[in-house]
Amino acid sequence: MRASDPELLVREYSTSERLELRRTNVTAWMRGREAWDVALAAVARVCPHRVLDAGCGDGLFASLVAAPDVIGVDSSSAMVERARLRGVDARLGDIHELPFEDASFDVVVCNWTLYHLAHLDRGIAELARVARPGGRFVGVYNRVGHMRELWSVVRPELDPSDDYEEPLRRSFAHVEAIDTEAYSMWDSRDDLQVYLDAFVELLGTMRAPEEPYPFKVTRLNRVYVAEKA
Repeated sequence: MRASDPELLVREYSTSERLELRRTNVTAWMRGREAWDVALAAVARVCPHRVLDAGCGDGLFASLVAAPDVIGVDSSSAMVERARLRGVDARLGDIHELPFEDASFDVVVCNWTLYHLAHLDRGIAELARVARPGGRFVGVYNRVGHMRELWSVVRPELDPSDDYEEPLRRSFAHVEAIDTEAYSMWDSRDDLQVYLDAFVELLGTMRAPEEPYPFKVTRLNRVYVAEKA
């Protein structure tokens, strides 16, 4: 799913409210193997000293990273401010032109952000540039069938999946894709409507299905773990 229109992104991320409501744990029950946890473990496994969260949003992931020095970068000033309120060293910046020297970080994180880039290869090359030799990239994205039970009803033309294995291979020496499966369940139509309303800027108005409730979806994610030569 690509969404790289600069004007749309400015409107969508002028506040952090919609982003935070799109996390299904806010409106629904969650079960299963969470991609978020797999990504955090992939970061912690190399015992990094310095980590960059590129496209950090409201800073929630960055605030959970186990490292002495964690820096977040986002192109939205509202997101940077929200991340700072979480205690993250967040800075305004563009992934296409990161304000850091070569080989500055042990790990570079970029979750659910690559599809916003106007120039994908250029952005990934920048992420590789600021990673040290032997450093690691970690990113979470959706795979085919993600939340099909919902999107096939409210937006049947939508394909929410993304495949970044080949683009990552153009800048990193080794790429591993770890697939996860988890579930979310909304107790009521009102709860699901709150979730859908959080996408209004990106996808327009959508109406929650009339039935059945509880409404259960399968979340199919992929965690990319790439190593720099």
